[in-house]
Amino acid sequence: MKIIITGAAGQLGTELQHTAPSEFEVAALTREHLDIIDNAQIDDAIVMHKPNIIINTAAYVKVDIAEDEPEAAFKLNAIAVRNLALRCQEKGIILLHVSTDYVFDGAKEPEPYLECDRPNPLSTYGVSKLAGELYALNLCKNIYVVRTAGLYGSRGSAGKGGNFVLAILKKAKTKEPITVIDDIIASPTYARDCASAIWQILKAQMPFGIYHAANSGSCSWHEFAKHIVTKAGLDAEIKSTKQALYPSKARRASWSVLGTSSNIKMRHWKEAVDEYLDKQGALK
Repeated sequence: MKIIITGAAGQLGTELQHTAPSEFEVAALTREHLDIIDNAQIDDAIVMHKPNIIINTAAYVKVDIAEDEPEAAFKLNAIAVRNLALRCQEKGIILLHVSTDYVFDGAKEPEPYLECDRPNPLSTYGVSKLAGELYALNLCKNIYVVRTAGLYGSRGSAGKGGNFVLAILKKAKTKEPITVIDDIIASPTYARDCASAIWQILKAQMPFGIYHAANSGSCSWHEFAKHIVTKAGLDAEIKSTKQALYPSKARRASWSVLGTSSNIKMRHWKEAVDEYLDKQGALK
């Protein structure tokens, strides 16, 4: 079974490579090898690698900047996905497209969002990701949409300049002031666990459709930061603030906890981040 991974240099793309089952032959393509905005590059990659499956992790992820760059966000998160879906449909290729909790508005609190719940994004980024989902689901018959949330991994996010866990560790070690929002509740997810869920879906040949792949449980970003610092044994004060007082352009849902109605069961976020800290050599 031959697979192309797009956006292979990112957090999730990297973990997909590290956890790939032996039965899959993986072509891990970074943006330098395959820019999915370019239709000719998509065609060339399909001819060269002859994939049975394409896993699309490429995305515009600059949530706040997207408010000023909507064209750039939609070009990669929606139009490029549309063109990828059309080619997969034409060639009989399975498409697995990665999406986000940002497609929800938070109105379901305190219940977690399931795959069947109606999206209602609050930001340009969220709208662009939902548009990509809809293109993929409507244009490709053999389609998986996998939503995840708050990813952190061994590589860090190039688009975001690292990840939340590494940023908190750095500030705590250098004694920088740390202030974190306490009124946004989510499901922070270890990218390796999300990658494992994706391979589970593909290996089991689960029914096509939407799946949620996020670590179980929920916490505020403030609670998450406190847990990171405590487990790392660092002496740092984590002050709290509210979303309304935090300088950001994009509106974020106050509740975006992902649950699942499928048989994908993922471990608790605390267990996941503790393993990540251990792998980073940061666990006390």
